[in-house]
Amino acid sequence: MRRFNTFVGMVALVGAAACGEESSPVDPTPPLLEPPAEGKGIQVSMVTTVEAGTEVEHCQFVRAPAEGINVNRDEVKYSGGSHHVLLYNTEYTEIPTVDEQGDAVDTSGVFDCSDGVNFRWRLTSLLAGSQNADGDSSISFPDNVAIKVKPNAILLMNAHYINASGEPVQPEAAINLHSIPDEQVEHEGGLLFWYNPFIKVAAKGDGLAQMTCPLPSDITLENAQSHMHKRGMGYEASLIAPDGTREKLYENSTWEAVPVERWEGGFPVKAGSQIEFKCDYQNTEDRTIWQGPRTSDEMCMFIGSYWPAQDHINLCSSDPENALETQSMAAQWEGFGEATCGDTLGCLQKIEQDASFDEFLQGATDCIFASAPEEGPYVSAGISCLLTHADPINECSAELQACLNHD
Repeated sequence: MRRFNTFVGMVALVGAAACGEESSPVDPTPPLLEPPAEGKGIQVSMVTTVEAGTEVEHCQFVRAPAEGINVNRDEVKYSGGSHHVLLYNTEYTEIPTVDEQGDAVDTSGVFDCSDGVNFRWRLTSLLAGSQNADGDSSISFPDNVAIKVKPNAILLMNAHYINASGEPVQPEAAINLHSIPDEQVEHEGGLLFWYNPFIKVAAKGDGLAQMTCPLPSDITLENAQSHMHKRGMGYEASLIAPDGTREKLYENSTWEAVPVERWEGGFPVKAGSQIEFKCDYQNTEDRTIWQGPRTSDEMCMFIGSYWPAQDHINLCSSDPENALETQSMAAQWEGFGEATCGDTLGCLQKIEQDASFDEFLQGATDCIFASAPEEGPYVSAGISCLLTHADPINECSAELQACLNHD
């Protein structure tokens, strides 16, 4: 029963402009962002049109340089109207023209991806990006660390736009990928991109979303930041050491202009540790708010650059051999009710088999939130197994027995 799809654009490589003759006209408008010096990286950029009174996400695929690139730091700028600009690595070897739902898409230029990039395309990791139009971005590694992008890799740039005006706008976004040579790379870097799919905020009420991800090997964190939408009133991430002691990693009370916490030289984290992150919400609307990509929905994410990178750590995946298919499934969730683990898995079984993806997630969220907090480890292990195995009754017998029989 593989009901759990991976969750959790717009790119054109901009080469250095050739010098013109002295008599050539000079464009008086400076670029949004100066590209890296020749041989020191590349710039990806885009200009698109957002119609009046709309909220959209736009994307575009692009091919990375033929020699690949070692990304040591990123630099991001975008004009007003965007909530974020992100750049992803993908599994593709050629630019796709059919998405993961089997729908044909014109990917020859900018295209609409408002129903969620992770749902439609196979994105293996976050590569760069920012939630701030002219501020902190995602990565700034030491001189010997870089994210390695394969030769000719297919990348996807994604931007979220809101145009509340009465006229169309043409926002611009640019990302610089500053690189280092192969011989300088001693450690491969990565980005933690942890997404909590289980969020519910009642109409005219408060809400809490909480998720904990394990770290099975030693890592060094370079930075950390949050991601929420407009109902997010508070965010906290804590490091739980193998002996159970806690240390606050990051705290933030805003969903816009999100600060990035950085550790000079890195913050070492021991194998067996966990990172818990939670979002507090206040909902002033007359409707329930669930997880989703638009500002009419909510999100709760932990984002941080680190090394050495591993795909399953990037995504909080339960299976290192199938990191993309098991994204978020190494996580633990805790409920706020009194239901046992057995009751909770029984609740999941009652969700209609022909339910839509959103309906299934919402039903699963209700089941998890109704469980007792102490049932969290057993509920989470059971859900993870059930959602990632084709024959869960036979393949998840150990998890189901632990759910039903624990003290």
